[in-house]
Amino acid sequence: MTTLKHVCVHVLDLPRSLRFYQEALGLTPQRELSMPDRSWELVFLGDGVTDFQLELCQEVGRTEPFRLGDDTPHVALVADGFDSLKAQHKAQGLIFDELSSGIYFIRDPDGHILEILPKQV
Repeated sequence: MTTLKHVCVHVLDLPRSLRFYQEALGLTPQRELSMPDRSWELVFLGDGVTDFQLELCQEVGRTEPFRLGDDTPHVALVADGFDSLKAQHKAQGLIFDELSSGIYFIRDPDGHILEILPKQV
């Protein structure tokens, strides 16, 4: 059997992405890792509740944005205070799609899709 540990997203500007995930979603840095042999700087974010982490990976020296493709996968997050978070994201202009059930989608600064779910789903 295997268990889930983390998911990695590549980002162009690590400080910018770190601010976004902290301010928009309340995720906090759990650990940092430098991999100079790969030219990667990594920050693992957590929610303080589960062990699952979101890994932000910056390729040092990269200046070109990542091309995500037509079938970009998404990361789903369950929100405590779903209605207030949704109102915040709406006010910030982050919501780009919404389902009739109220579930909605935002993008991070690099275009990664994030699905925001209420606890009941």
